[in-house]
Amino acid sequence: MSRLLPSKLVHHSGPLRPMALALHALDTAAGWAIVAMLGLMVVVVSLQVLLRYAANSSLGFADELSRLTFVWSIFLGIPLGIRLGAHIGMELLSARLPAQVQDILARLMAAVAAALMVLVAWQSAVVAFDQWDEMMASMDGSAAWFIVAVGVGCGHSALHLIWIVLTG
Repeated sequence: MSRLLPSKLVHHSGPLRPMALALHALDTAAGWAIVAMLGLMVVVVSLQVLLRYAANSSLGFADELSRLTFVWSIFLGIPLGIRLGAHIGMELLSARLPAQVQDILARLMAAVAAALMVLVAWQSAVVAFDQWDEMMASMDGSAAWFIVAVGVGCGHSALHLIWIVLTG
């Protein structure tokens, strides 16, 4: 998985090395979880289609499980995109500024984004806690697992944004 998720974090030295190693381990775990969830989603949806058209039957849990794995895959993938700088950005003005100003602006925007991610993660935890007794319709589990994905993804994203604030 390390080859799937190239990272300069592993080679970072200095006082931030423990954070770099922790982020790399978290990224690797998220990458493997995404692979597993997408694989499960493909198998379940394919089996559901096969059963519907070949046997005129259905898996009762297929829709909910595929939605759950999709939501988790998306929110686990967002921090990996932040780490790679793969998210869309508006650089019309900032690209014309001196390099030092660009760095300060990027760190400032990362700090604001990290604060927002922490806020969303916190509120997701509150909502998930309040909603925990609401069960999924077709599976034996809390519907709050959809909200937990938001909190986990936002928390992980905040860590990458804090890394950008600290290292540029």
